[in-house]
Amino acid sequence: MMKCNVIGAGVNGLILARELSKLDVPTTVYERKKGIEPSKSSSGILSASGLKGLGINVKNIWLNKLYGANIYFDKTVLHIKSKDLQAYGIDREKLNIQLREEAESNGAKILYGKSISKSELSNMDGIIAGADGAVSNVASHFGFPSIKRFVLTYRAEYKAKKEDMETVDLFFDNNITKGLFGWIAPHGDEIEIGVGIESKLGKSTDAFKKFIMKKEVKDLIKDARLIGGGASIIPIALRERFAYDEKNVLLVGDAAGQVKSTTGGGIIFGGNAAIIAAKAIHDKINSKTSLESYERNWLKEFGMEVRLHNLIHSIYSSLSNRQLDYLARLLKALSIEKVLSKYGDMDRPSLIIKRMLKV
Repeated sequence: MMKCNVIGAGVNGLILARELSKLDVPTTVYERKKGIEPSKSSSGILSASGLKGLGINVKNIWLNKLYGANIYFDKTVLHIKSKDLQAYGIDREKLNIQLREEAESNGAKILYGKSISKSELSNMDGIIAGADGAVSNVASHFGFPSIKRFVLTYRAEYKAKKEDMETVDLFFDNNITKGLFGWIAPHGDEIEIGVGIESKLGKSTDAFKKFIMKKEVKDLIKDARLIGGGASIIPIALRERFAYDEKNVLLVGDAAGQVKSTTGGGIIFGGNAAIIAAKAIHDKINSKTSLESYERNWLKEFGMEVRLHNLIHSIYSSLSNRQLDYLARLLKALSIEKVLSKYGDMDRPSLIIKRMLKV
């Protein structure tokens, strides 16, 4: 039987390996790192509904249960809090270990410390799935269209606690974090502070230094101990293609640009892509159907969500702080806090619209 070679053992690569192994597709995962390491650059806030859809058991990996967010603008704050659980703060290291064990228990092979060269990619037998991140060697080697837009992030963890450990604080300040936002989030019994900016605007570390001088952040960490941190690059635009049947290759997750442009989160979109890709690979091997069915089916399921996230992102990224504050005051007057507290879905903005229209 034709096998599948997965390049990259991040969350999405491991979900793909798990799903392929369940379908009895011989699968080997190649990861350049020597093992699973604590994440220094990736946040772990994932929707409860999204994790359930990915078949991820959170029992042993959750750090915090989250019910809402406080969204800060220049002079206006939106307070959104649901009575129902909305998201979890997840231990990314434990999540990767759990997914690895699930994949291996079904027969997948995970090889750490194995960097795949371009010549090795050319000579691999079987299907190749690139799950190797925003700057994907698989994508460049096989001539996939480039990703046009990125954000740069920097996050750090501090030994401190915010007043409400069941909410996330988001700060929209286009003088500092144009292209994304700043955030304060609970991380176990610690806090995570981070920023994201458009890649063309400079260094995320510079933005981070400015962000932690904001009063709300400065007061919180003035006596706190810095534990660690790291930077990352995140795509916020989908590749025009992410499957080539004739080349026996496809991309999942950040490698395909399957990321929510509003937040930079890629696990829910990318994890679902991995599930859809696994079925397409299985069908390709067993019934000679096209790998490109994966691309069509993912876009059918998530294409509208991508477009809505892109629309929201383009709006808040293009406004001045004064305009953002005016918009926030307008939305507050229209009871957006109650609407989002009742109907909010951090992954699928289309569901918010549908639920509101039914009222």
